[in-house]
Amino acid sequence: MFKYTLIPEGFFSPEKAAALLGSVVILEKSETVESLELPCYKAVLLYAGSQARARRIAGMVEATAALAPYNKVTVHLGDGVVDLVVAAGDRLLLCNSYPAPDGVTAQYFLFAALRQFQINPEVTTVHFYGDADESVKGDLFRHFASVEAL
Repeated sequence: MFKYTLIPEGFFSPEKAAALLGSVVILEKSETVESLELPCYKAVLLYAGSQARARRIAGMVEATAALAPYNKVTVHLGDGVVDLVVAAGDRLLLCNSYPAPDGVTAQYFLFAALRQFQINPEVTTVHFYGDADESVKGDLFRHFASVEAL
């Protein structure tokens, strides 16, 4: 199971990485905690599990930071999970993953995240990181200003 959190770089120290991640998720004794720096938001991604998945999430965060619009939404769907990154201007608001066995569940989490931060879908572009099912993209076109692939 992949476990992660983002913390401000000022709070990070390698010797405290396991304790910091352990404060938000339950770690098994056999799990190793690794980190990736995200200078675009002055943050550090702490994770236990797949390095490939951690790099994908870090890539999503970096891609989101590079987007021009004020409201920035990046989504990745795959392996029964939806990864979401939401930012407003230069502030990272959300980086989280949710169980999503289908597109409807993924959309639920996307809309819930936008509602939480009072982001209007009608003036927001959703950016897909990687491939996405065309039916999901089509459904989102009805609610968002645009749906694009990164």
